Amino acid sequence: MNTSVFASETERLSELYDYSVLDTAAEQSFDDLAKLAAHICNAPISLISLVDADRVWFKAKVGLEVSEIPRIDGFCASAIQNETLFIVGDAKADVQLRAHPLVEFAPTLRFYAGAPLITPRGYRLGTLCVMDTVPRKLSEEQVAALQSLARSVVTQLEMRRTNRSYQRAQEDLLGIQERITTLVEQQTKELAKNNISLMELTSQLINAQDDERRRIARELHDSTGQVLVALTMTLSQMQRGSRPTNYVTLQECKDLVALATEEVRSVSYLLHPPLIEEIGLSSAVTEYTKGFAKRSGLQIQVEIAEDLGRLADNREIVLYRILQEGLGNIHRHSGSDTASVKILCVENNVVMEIRDQGKGLSGGAGKGNELNFGVGIKSMKERLRPFGGSLQIESNGIGTSVRAVLPRGKAAMAAVQFA
Repeated sequence: MNTSVFASETERLSELYDYSVLDTAAEQSFDDLAKLAAHICNAPISLISLVDADRVWFKAKVGLEVSEIPRIDGFCASAIQNETLFIVGDAKADVQLRAHPLVEFAPTLRFYAGAPLITPRGYRLGTLCVMDTVPRKLSEEQVAALQSLARSVVTQLEMRRTNRSYQRAQEDLLGIQERITTLVEQQTKELAKNNISLMELTSQLINAQDDERRRIARELHDSTGQVLVALTMTLSQMQRGSRPTNYVTLQECKDLVALATEEVRSVSYLLHPPLIEEIGLSSAVTEYTKGFAKRSGLQIQVEIAEDLGRLADNREIVLYRILQEGLGNIHRHSGSDTASVKILCVENNVVMEIRDQGKGLSGGAGKGNELNFGVGIKSMKERLRPFGGSLQIESNGIGTSVRAVLPRGKAAMAAVQFA
């Protein structure tokens, strides 16, 4: 092969390989162009040839069985040196071509006309050529048609490369989407796992908080309460033999101890109501609302279903803590003078509803026009979550309703009725 044919042969071959067309299967669009060229030029042989480094490969062929031939000077290998149609009227009369294998042996070519396939970037990749076994010429119309068909071949090559690039981009995009989907699924699973762990930890912290409240309440009631009782008894003994002036002072001390005793009893009760463990939620709610009304000045209306009975698995303390938080919010934030507490049995659920007639929640709107709630409301939800319960809140300018729905579960003991 003449290595001086192109100064930019490396770039030309790179352009050819970029089309990814060598050694591919036959395609109808290229076959049709080869057939059309043979028909227009009235030639028995027509080829779409692509000149590789050491061979000439045929993308489409009419009247020829082989798919490629070695790259040697003459015909297609020589035709790509020209920007216009390369014509050999009689190969036997050409000194350089008479010894060419295709001339000397089958199919014993005599006539050749090849239009170069020139890419938009100016590289000549091969030819659209017609051949015959007898000397001949082409008319001007046939020459123009063959050149036009050669441009159509290049257009098909460009479309093929564009489609291939599009398919490759689609494959890359699908790959990216799959990787993103996999990553999102992994992150979602990890977040769900972390969320479960966080919820379990929150539940454990709430239970630990309740246990600690119970312990402190017991210590206040048993230890501190006993100390105050002993102090009261000591002061009473001291009064018996005291002077009148000391008697008054000691009485004042006894009054202060009595006040402290009442405060300790109240704090102990707020931390953990003993009535819940002894006789259940109904009595604890009634007692708590009375004490809260006295301390806060709120008028509280209480309605408790007679068939409430006992609730299993800490459900009673859950509702009691929600009651504490709900009434505390009303007293601190609502500006309402009244409140109502209802505990109802609805199918297999216990429903606690706490209402006020205050100014409503002012936490602002969150996602989906939901209200943004503080820690207290969120802790209510967390208490209900392990039991499959839910918290519904409605708030506007004329009041707020907090509705806790708690699945009843298996009763811890027989229902207790109160007259």
